[in-house]
Amino acid sequence: MISQKTIYALIAGAVMTLSACDTDVVPEGQTILNKTSDLELLLNEKEVNNIPYESLGIIVNESYGSGFTPVSDQIKNKGTMEAAMLSYDETADRGKLASKDSRYNNLYKYIQYMNVLLEKLDGASGDEADKPAIAAEAHINRAWFHFLALGCYAKQYDEKTKDNLGIAYVTEADVNQKHQETIEENYKHILDDCSDELIALLPEKQTNVVRLSRAAGYAIRARVLFQMKNYKDALTYAEKALALNSTIEDRSVITTSFRWSLPATSPNNFFYISPLSDRDNTPSYEQLSVETTELFEDGDFVKDYAYSGGKESEGEEFWNADYGYMDSGIEGCLESNGSDAYVNAWGLTVERVMYLAAECYIREGQISKGLELVNEVREKRIDADHYKPFTATTEAEAMKELQQAKFIECIATFENFFDRKRWNTEEKYKKNITRHVPDSGDYTITPESPLWVFPFPVQVMNNNPTFKQNY
Repeated sequence: MISQKTIYALIAGAVMTLSACDTDVVPEGQTILNKTSDLELLLNEKEVNNIPYESLGIIVNESYGSGFTPVSDQIKNKGTMEAAMLSYDETADRGKLASKDSRYNNLYKYIQYMNVLLEKLDGASGDEADKPAIAAEAHINRAWFHFLALGCYAKQYDEKTKDNLGIAYVTEADVNQKHQETIEENYKHILDDCSDELIALLPEKQTNVVRLSRAAGYAIRARVLFQMKNYKDALTYAEKALALNSTIEDRSVITTSFRWSLPATSPNNFFYISPLSDRDNTPSYEQLSVETTELFEDGDFVKDYAYSGGKESEGEEFWNADYGYMDSGIEGCLESNGSDAYVNAWGLTVERVMYLAAECYIREGQISKGLELVNEVREKRIDADHYKPFTATTEAEAMKELQQAKFIECIATFENFFDRKRWNTEEKYKKNITRHVPDSGDYTITPESPLWVFPFPVQVMNNNPTFKQNY
């Protein structure tokens, strides 16, 4: 069998048409990739190589990014993407500033890997009985990577926007130019690629955390439907996922270990996708905005008990005020200071699917049932001296509690950006976000701002002349 490293080298070294990392791959080594076992290795590694809190997190005011230049100075440096994001500058020509985009590059790279696998699998030698599950996993992976791209580079789906242009849905390995579809067409393809029939072919268990089990398949379909605001069907699939895996990360151990240890292989992951590589912890140097730090509950196990060295030591807190101020120039900013947590930035966890189900229950009027799920997670996040169960009598009260707790739960992931983008299409939940930057001013982003849609990279626009920016 060819090694996994060799497989990726063959793909990476293939004949490519690069549309600013709008990657088309036709392997020169295609005659070598002729075994089912070799093709299956394409499923064994996933990373987006892009840190959510350096872009998505800035827009939703979760963070200031992770730079080492004061935020006020970054804002003064006009003509950069960082300045545009930090100051919510809608006049900046972000299309021209998007000269590089590792997120777009990597999402379409893995889409391309899945297309290579699917095109070659039928003719590959090996046990025919293995092929249906491998093909199903490739389809569902393809759906997920397109879903992430759609959430970043197009408007939020609803009745008003579904006919707007979305992204290219790529299903062939050899395509010189991409066709930009509507948002509704994109979601149809995504749902087709994570259908019930395909999910049923996945194994009940996987030994590799980046591989997809049946629970992961249900979680993916639930998350897609949830973003489409199809809350009834999203709940159905969330319940199926949680019936197969309901393991919550228990952070109470931090009160004695004084260390937040969260391995990538943690059983609370339905499937794990790193923002860098399995060697790099997350969050790493994330600088939380002051507005985010105010959302922490008293008694939070990570904020109040975790230290970088695994022992109580003033000045070495995991969420560190000294480093936050030193790097951002903003008093009250907290910067992550630890190396043992591998937050699942681009995949899905049990806790986040529980919050998904909770919101669906709340919207159905089952407020107590929804908050029970939120409280199950919070019991593993807040110490006994401070924990009090959330209660509410109205949807609005319950949603306010859920939104605050979920925002902290989802730090360093794509979720806070995707959630706020979705809520911003509803009158009762839409809101302006204001960032206060000392010595610079107050900056506000509205629900209607074009900044909620990221620009396609320059070369994508150059190499696909029919493409239009979606903001």
